[in-house]
Amino acid sequence: MLRAWNTPGLASVGAFLGIGLATVHHLHHVILDNLPEQSAVVHIFGELFAAMIVGAMVLAAISEVRNRLVRPEG
Repeated sequence: MLRAWNTPGLASVGAFLGIGLATVHHLHHVILDNLPEQSAVVHIFGELFAAMIVGAMVLAAISEVRNRLVRPEG
């Protein structure tokens, strides 16, 4: 019998993946010297927050769908 996936744990993993992807994205901006000058802090933290939330939501949704598909009937 298949065990259910840990949805909160996978949401945390998704948040960390989002943070990692946003960090790589920002390093790319820095290397190309392409950060907005007026609002760099807002730009960085806004994208970091959005990537973290989206990553958490995507992996949590995948986990929920998988858990519902393999749930034993009865």
